[in-house]
Amino acid sequence: MDPQINLGDADDPYLIFESLNFKGEPLNQADLVRNYVLMRFRHSIAPGGEQQRVYLNYWRPMEDLLGENHSEFLRHYSMKNGDDIRQGGIYAAIKAHLKNMDSAEKVEQEIKRMQTFATFYAKFINPAQESNVPVQQRLEHIKSLNVTTSYPLLLRLFGARTDGTLSDSDLEKCLGLVESFFIRRAVCVVPTNQLNKLFLQWAKNFPETDHVVWLHTAMSSGGGGRRFPADAEFEEAFKNQPQYGRGSTRFILCQLEESFEHKEPVDLSEATIEHVLPQTLTPEWEAELGENFQETYTRLIDTIGNLTLTGYNPELGNIPFSEKKEKLQNTHIELNRWILEREHWRGLEIVMRGRDLCDKAKTLWPGPMVAAEKS
Repeated sequence: MDPQINLGDADDPYLIFESLNFKGEPLNQADLVRNYVLMRFRHSIAPGGEQQRVYLNYWRPMEDLLGENHSEFLRHYSMKNGDDIRQGGIYAAIKAHLKNMDSAEKVEQEIKRMQTFATFYAKFINPAQESNVPVQQRLEHIKSLNVTTSYPLLLRLFGARTDGTLSDSDLEKCLGLVESFFIRRAVCVVPTNQLNKLFLQWAKNFPETDHVVWLHTAMSSGGGGRRFPADAEFEEAFKNQPQYGRGSTRFILCQLEESFEHKEPVDLSEATIEHVLPQTLTPEWEAELGENFQETYTRLIDTIGNLTLTGYNPELGNIPFSEKKEKLQNTHIELNRWILEREHWRGLEIVMRGRDLCDKAKTLWPGPMVAAEKS
């Protein structure tokens, strides 16, 4: 027999189910929301009841679709209008929202809408579920970069597409702006503590039309810790500042590699970052770098110009440049072609390669609007 709780006329069924499940164990935030939602419907969860219908038609599909990500979805769903909801405040936020609805029909409409947004969220978690290839690729990038702070805004964008006010092409452009905004800030080491506030602000101010221009303008208007680094700042950081060891660097190298559009692209899943000029100097490398080898090494060792991708990392180590080239002769990674064409690997070559890759990076990740574009 299913467990039951007998309620008196004065008992509040919401409070009865707020803290315990049928095993008497504490509920998580998603469980609390589920129980509150179901208790908004008068008929029991027995076969044929309203609660069972709502659970089977809306709530259970969301649980099955999102699994362990269900609570986090509910948090981001509650944040899509600009509210900052913490992990432990999900239930309180959704309860406050639903409590203002004076009929079961309105609650059901909201849960149906929530289920639709859950299908969007499933694409953030598993981009393969997105059928439009350019949009899918952007979602893969955002997932790789772990830009989860953007999810409230992304929910608004995908909602606009479903409503018919945002095309697939413009959705991809908006996702590209999110990627560019994050990459440029990462390269320039802009602190991330403002990202959550920024994405919530944009979710709150979400327009009905002209989403691409609006988002680009909004991103371009911030200064200080909210800035979208322009080309001059981005170029200086990309070419001259250490990038090795940052979470975005491997992603940047992989995207630079893919930008060559090789007819038979290599699988980069196992490729690792390689320092051409090795991290440990040897007498051979000191001779290669020349008289000011220590200054050159300190200045350029961890810059993008000296970094590449390879599957031969353990074999390359700090061997001389001529031997590295021999081992890389059969590489299928386009990033290494330019390196193989060089006779030496000194400061000049590293700077030249950094400049060339920076030109590609500016195309892959466009910057903020200039003043003329804003007006």
